[in-house]
Amino acid sequence: MQPNQTIELNIIDLGMEGEGIAKYEGYTFFVPYALPGEKVKAKITHLKKGKNLGYATLKEVVEPSPFRVKPLCNRFGRCGGCTMMHLDYQKQLEYKKKNVQAVLRKNAGCVLEVNDVVPSVPYAYRNKAQLPFGMVNGKVAVGFYGTGTHKVVSSTKCFLHGEWLEKLIAIVLDFANENALSVYDEETKKGLLRHVVARYVGGKMVITIVINGTSLPKVDELADKLEREFSGMALYLSPNMRDTNVIMGDRLIPVRPTAQSIEVMGVKVDVNPFSFFQVNDYIRERLYNRVIEMVAPSENTIVIDAYAGVGLMGAIMAKQGAYVFNIEIVKEATRDSVKLYELNGVADKATNICGDASVELKKLVEGTDCGTLSPQAQKFRQLVASGKKVKIVLDPPRKGISKGVADTLNALSKVLPFELIYVSCNPATLSRDIANLTAFTPTEITPYDMFPHTSHVECVVCLTRR
Repeated sequence: MQPNQTIELNIIDLGMEGEGIAKYEGYTFFVPYALPGEKVKAKITHLKKGKNLGYATLKEVVEPSPFRVKPLCNRFGRCGGCTMMHLDYQKQLEYKKKNVQAVLRKNAGCVLEVNDVVPSVPYAYRNKAQLPFGMVNGKVAVGFYGTGTHKVVSSTKCFLHGEWLEKLIAIVLDFANENALSVYDEETKKGLLRHVVARYVGGKMVITIVINGTSLPKVDELADKLEREFSGMALYLSPNMRDTNVIMGDRLIPVRPTAQSIEVMGVKVDVNPFSFFQVNDYIRERLYNRVIEMVAPSENTIVIDAYAGVGLMGAIMAKQGAYVFNIEIVKEATRDSVKLYELNGVADKATNICGDASVELKKLVEGTDCGTLSPQAQKFRQLVASGKKVKIVLDPPRKGISKGVADTLNALSKVLPFELIYVSCNPATLSRDIANLTAFTPTEITPYDMFPHTSHVECVVCLTRR
């Protein structure tokens, strides 16, 4: 075998990235867009001979799976947004459950049965878009990067978003082309337009144009056009003149800074370009509800949210009587959390701490702060002494929790009884972290389909002391 050779494969499984898996002449091959039960012709792109792994591109489906469906989107396979739109939605859920179960057993020795995946609405579920600008056939275009590239695949709509995105794209592209605006080039570092970023949640629209500069010609004209389509929208510019893959710049230039406020599960939230929300409102509500059921917040509950962000989940529980300690390493998010609790009249039910979770958890629970009790630790001890139960919520980014956080939680379990609720967006790091949390054992694992038609899945895990 060698690269560029075409071989015939029988696909036996789906991988963690949604690619088909086959065995051939002692090698395990990964073939994107191939499905289990199919016979396919595939072209070898790369061989790792020391590991007996092969990678190939799908050339022809000789015998299709009965669960193969025609994708709604004509960009599927070119755009890097979706990887599983060719698979029946119910089967997507089944494979996601299977893969979560497999990675937990392999990496963490977890034999607990994983619950069925909580399904989503399969289309028009995303409330946020981040679209790079590019040039296609001499005109300004927006779209998504092709798989494994930084080449823009032009798109005028996306089935994962509602009609609002199609309308937004049309207005922005008309404006850019009518005014002959330049597009940022990653090689030359020249050109003005970099990304259009938009969030449409709770009927509120916040739009940001990311630019390689400090101004946008005729921006008021663009604002007027957007306002006619999205009444009450907010528009910002975000200068980003760095050579970076980070989309947003560090600051915002308000163009139409219309205040945007929504309500999430009884909590009023201000929406701005830097706000974090789960991209799927439908699943977010179901996931949050399950976490809240596990915590059972009341006047007798202390909640430590160790990766709090702006403190939204904690605010929901504070409204239900719990006292919340929010720990967050990003200063801006901690400031927003303080404002959020004040806005909702629950500032007296929360302590907001800015710092690393592994350090701040230890300080909070053990009270070790340069040999003295910090005010936060004093408050925590007072609440524990009153008989309140402690629940710790972990909702880390994709990289999961650090070994330091796991070690801290293991040590704290010896001096304080508490349950852990872990919200994960990456089964691989989840399995690693469960293996490191040696003082705890999972008692419930439920996946949530936050991202239909992709390989990604969220999980909510309840862990109790061994």
